[in-house]
Amino acid sequence: MTRPAVLVGALPFLTTLAATAAAAAVQAPGPPVFGVQVESVHVDAFVTRAGRTLRGLSASDFELKDNGVRQRLDLVAAESRPLMAMLAFDTSLSVAGEKLAALRTAGEAFLDSMRPEDEIALLSFSEKITWRARPTRDRALLRGALGQLRPSGSTAALDALYAGLLLPAAQGRTLVVLFSDGEDNQSWLDHRQLRAAAERSSALIHVVGLRPADPPVGGQGLRGLPPEPEHIAALREIAEVTGGHYWEAETPERLKHAFAAIANAMGQRYVLRYEPQGARQPGWHRIELRLRGHKGDVHARRGYWVAMR
Repeated sequence: MTRPAVLVGALPFLTTLAATAAAAAVQAPGPPVFGVQVESVHVDAFVTRAGRTLRGLSASDFELKDNGVRQRLDLVAAESRPLMAMLAFDTSLSVAGEKLAALRTAGEAFLDSMRPEDEIALLSFSEKITWRARPTRDRALLRGALGQLRPSGSTAALDALYAGLLLPAAQGRTLVVLFSDGEDNQSWLDHRQLRAAAERSSALIHVVGLRPADPPVGGQGLRGLPPEPEHIAALREIAEVTGGHYWEAETPERLKHAFAAIANAMGQRYVLRYEPQGARQPGWHRIELRLRGHKGDVHARRGYWVAMR
């Protein structure tokens, strides 16, 4: 098995990522953005009603506005859009023991649930970010990489998420699945920088976390519940801006269910495509997507970024 490549340690991440990635023989392009001449935009839509996936919809059942301009939609078969799934796993010391064993099991179940044509990559992070397996369809290699995970150090979850956005070079859809069991205490980047990078990326982000053992201190939130910890709220916001979700596992044993839910959601998504009409200018493009003639909740990317030439 190829020796894992350490990408970055406790260094200013934004200024060193390109150099360290080059040292790891990985091309690290800037945040992916649509070109000025946008020919087509693909949007993954997840539709639920009463907590269950709403199936059987067609393109005419959706209405999408790009910067306020209604667009003509096509429905693309999801299976025609291969995935490149980047798994970013927390291996700090707090994950030692049953958490890491459960994480390996959940990771293996996730591999089994993906289609043979989908590529999967694995990186681990503590205060360092390490390539464990580059994008591959070789499930045996990936299982071996999961078996090599060892706990050490502290947590740099936001830096790892940034690496997950930058490093893959995928022809199809990029899915980033990050697992962390606690608060980030080593990242150079903050959540605002990560949100900006996520907005400019074409990746879909899902985050899996373990419910804190002790409730946070400092008052009550909605419905008398303790307020959500800041680091969880930040990761939730970053995931949702891409159309993804924050999945909370109550126990290590429930991690497998969270990863299975992500794989199931990817298999039941709607992929919408349109050629922007009246909305081709550079800058941020706000996407508004809703159902027509149906009741349900639609989760999708909130927008995309067109680069200035």
